[in-house]
Amino acid sequence: MSIEIKVPRLAESISEATLVEWLKPDGAAVRLDEPIATLETDKAAVEIVAASAGALKHARKVGETVLVGD
Repeated sequence: MSIEIKVPRLAESISEATLVEWLKPDGAAVRLDEPIATLETDKAAVEIVAASAGALKHARKVGETVLVGD
């Protein structure tokens, strides 16, 4: 079973961010609530955590723009 990790609402006026870094390699085992990626907006950097334990599959590349809800 796969679980998609969605880009959370970052702030009221922010609708997109840039994927700056994957903190775990593609295929790596992750634990629930473990930080897996860093997103950056024009105002802040935000760590995204795993929604469940499992294996991480990178669906986006570093440098890509992601939208809230992606």
